Amino acid sequence: MAEHDFIVTTQWSGGRDETGTVKGDVLNESISIPSSLGGVGEGTNPDEMLIAAASSCYIISLAATLERAHFTDISINQSSVGTASLNNGKFKMEKITHHPKITVDADQKEALEKRLDKLLKIADNNCMISNSIRGNVEIEIDAVII
Repeated sequence: MAEHDFIVTTQWSGGRDETGTVKGDVLNESISIPSSLGGVGEGTNPDEMLIAAASSCYIISLAATLERAHFTDISINQSSVGTASLNNGKFKMEKITHHPKITVDADQKEALEKRLDKLLKIADNNCMISNSIRGNVEIEIDAVII
C-alpha cells in the first residue's frame, strides 16, 4: 500500500472570538469561526474548507473520469452545498451536494447522457475526500449537461 502525507500547520491564540492561521504547501489562510455562527468571520473556516475539499476533489475526479471515457473538450462548473445540523449541542455535516454543470460538444452530448450516471458514480468512488467521509456524510450529485 502506497502512502502519502499531506502536512498543514495551524496556529491559534486566544478564545473563540480570535483568528488563527492554516498553512500548507500552497494554502496560507486566516481561520475563524464564521460570522453566521457568532464568530468574527475572518478568513475561512473548517466547514468551508471541508466543502471546498470535497468539491475540488470531486470536480478533479469527474474531469479525469470523463477524460478516461474519451469525452474531450469538456468544461465543468460546479457549486457544492454542505448541509450541517446542530443536535444536542454538536455540529455535524449531514450532507454535501455537488451540482456539476458539464459543458460538452453537441456531438458528444447524447453519448454522455447515456453514460452519465455511471460516470458520476465512478468519479465519486475515485475521490479521496468522498471515500474518507462516506458513511458519515451523505454525498449527493446533481449533474446537468449543457
